[in-house]
This record gives sequence, C-alpha cells and structure tokens, in this order.
Amino acid sequence: MKKNSIVVVLRVALGLMAWFLITMGFSKILGPRLSGKLPENMMLFMSAMFIPNTVGIEGFLLIAGKMEKESSSGEAPVTVALLLKSLIIQLGISIPVATVTNIIIRVLGGNVGSDMSAALFGKNWIFYAILLLIFNPIFEELLYRKMVLERLLVLDKKEAIIISAVLFALPHAISQGIPQLFATFIAGLVWGYIRVKTGKLWPGMVLHALFNLFCGYVVSALAASQVGAVAMVLIFLMLLPVMAVFNVKKLKKTEDFFKGISF
Repeated sequence: MKKNSIVVVLRVALGLMAWFLITMGFSKILGPRLSGKLPENMMLFMSAMFIPNTVGIEGFLLIAGKMEKESSSGEAPVTVALLLKSLIIQLGISIPVATVTNIIIRVLGGNVGSDMSAALFGKNWIFYAILLLIFNPIFEELLYRKMVLERLLVLDKKEAIIISAVLFALPHAISQGIPQLFATFIAGLVWGYIRVKTGKLWPGMVLHALFNLFCGYVVSALAASQVGAVAMVLIFLMLLPVMAVFNVKKLKKTEDFFKGISF
C-alpha cells in the first residue's frame, strides 16, 4: 500500500476512533452518572441513538470531514435475485464462522461477549426492535457505506470495500465480543460490495436489517428450544453455507471482487 493510501486509511480510522470513543464514553462514563436522574428509556435513546449519530458523527467529521471523496459510480440494477443472493452469502458465511469462533473461545475458557437475547426479548424489546431493525441499519450504513467508504474509494475499490469492512467489524468486536468481529466483517464486505456495485445505499440498509433480524431474533428464538436448535443447525449451519459457497463460486466467474476468494 502506497504512503498516501496509508494516510487515507489512518485518517478515516482516527475519525471512526473519535466516533467510537465519544459513543462509548457517554455509555460507560457519563451514562452511569446520569442513571436514576433520567428515565431508562431516555438513557437508552441517548446512548444508542442520539449521541452516536450527533456528537459521535461530529467527532468523525472533525477529523475526516475535509478528506477527498469519491462517490460510487456503480449502476447495476437492484433486483430481488441480487438481494436474495447477498442475503444467502452474508448469513451462510457469517453465522457458521461466528458459531465456530464462539465454540473455540468457550472451549479455551475465553469470554465470547455479551448475550443480547435478554435485552431483545425483555421489557425494552420495542426499543431494541426499532434500534436493530430500523435505526442502526439506516444510520450505520450512512456512516460506513457512505461517509467512510466514499473516503476510501479514492483507493482501489476492492481495497476500499475490505478496509471499510474491517473498520466496521472492529467496534462490534470491542462492544459485543470476538465472534462478532468475523460476522460483521463478512456482512460489511457484502454491504460494501452492493454499495459499490449498485451505487445505492438502501439495498445495504435492507440487508443490514435482515442480518440483524436473523442473527439477533431468529437465531435466539430457535436456540431457545431443542426442536428450534435442530432447525437452526440444519438451516444456518448446513443448508445456507452450501448455498453461500455455491453463489460465491458463481460470482467468481463474473465479478473481480470475488476472484481472489477460494474454498
């Protein structure tokens, strides 16, 4: 990677670090001091929605706001087939990888991160449903697949997609555990690829929402019962991975981005 390219990546990374530190600073430092003084729902809104997408974004723009940008020029049509293939690839690879990583870490006696199922189905379930299925898919795509990716697209497109996926995965690993590092990296690759291929943000938002729906709600609900757990293994750890590999192999024949991937 050329020197100028390294400067671009470092500056974008520093901008995201500012965003992350502001977000986590409120959640871990200021938030507990306000606990009890503000309603719980207000605290959830402030820490998960308001601060990251106001003060946090300002922190990112303070460092990376004046960087050179390049908009995606992709004009591929967004079809149901494209969205379905992308969904199969992101779920069929990310869930097995995260599951295997989770098992390895547990066997080694490590910490796999927080379990979100209690929050997803607890007393604040409406808030988390809005956050994960509507709010985060919109605003995280605006941050990572627009603000971040546009600044990285001054580099090679393939490099930009991969680096943006890494930068997307790292905060999730810190806040949610190592298994999420690999799951969100794979998802970030898919959403970045779709953004560059089509030139549009909304397909990534849809795929992001579906990713959260399946990985957060469907998998947790299935794992709660023995029959559901068997269904989860059959669907997410056997059927979808085979379909994902099949689709990637097909894409390798026509898409430059996938030609370096081997199975």
